[in-house]
Amino acid sequence: MTRETKAYDPSKVIAPGGTIGVLGGGQLGRMLALAGRAMGYRFVTLDPTPDAPCGQVADKQITAAYHDIQAARELAELADVITYEFENVDAEVTSLLMKESYVPQGSQLLYTTQHRLREKRAIEAAGVQVAPYAEITSLDGLREAVERFGTPCVLKTATGGYDGKGQWVIRTPEEVPEAYDTLSKAGTELVLEQFVHFSKELSVIAARSPQGRLRASLRRRMCM
Repeated sequence: MTRETKAYDPSKVIAPGGTIGVLGGGQLGRMLALAGRAMGYRFVTLDPTPDAPCGQVADKQITAAYHDIQAARELAELADVITYEFENVDAEVTSLLMKESYVPQGSQLLYTTQHRLREKRAIEAAGVQVAPYAEITSLDGLREAVERFGTPCVLKTATGGYDGKGQWVIRTPEEVPEAYDTLSKAGTELVLEQFVHFSKELSVIAARSPQGRLRASLRRRMCM
């Protein structure tokens, strides 16, 4: 069978009754599926954890690793459009799916945002200031950066961490060796961030349709 290449088409509309494929089966995917099902859409999700939150409310869950190409192709066969619900799915697989399915978000945004160093550099390139940081490649490099930033500071894995995972708050210089030894085992680059004092948190959610229409919402939370 010859596979159809579903190229990006800004005029394409997925009507209710269509199937939305979701890479990732977490709580954000669950909320997406619950909202979409109320509008008449079907859902299929791919996640390595059996009975994942999104899988519990989707029409089908494909239980497989994010880098499983065959599973990704199964998702493409079942879905009219594919999205991803968090940043730790496989960007290379997403790039492959762009050739075999309809992935309006593309893979470049995912490639950038799933890696803290790439993300910070992209933000800086856009002219926005970020908290002082340093790429860490050795224990000596971490010691030097901690001395420069002062404590407390936060050591993070460049990929794979979320909701506090893959992070270590370094409160004293004596913690440096243990922090480096623990997080370097993840097999990814490390980044050290300086603590910054702030008065409020602004959370912006933005969405753009394939036709270029933009919508944004802003939430502000004051910090004591």
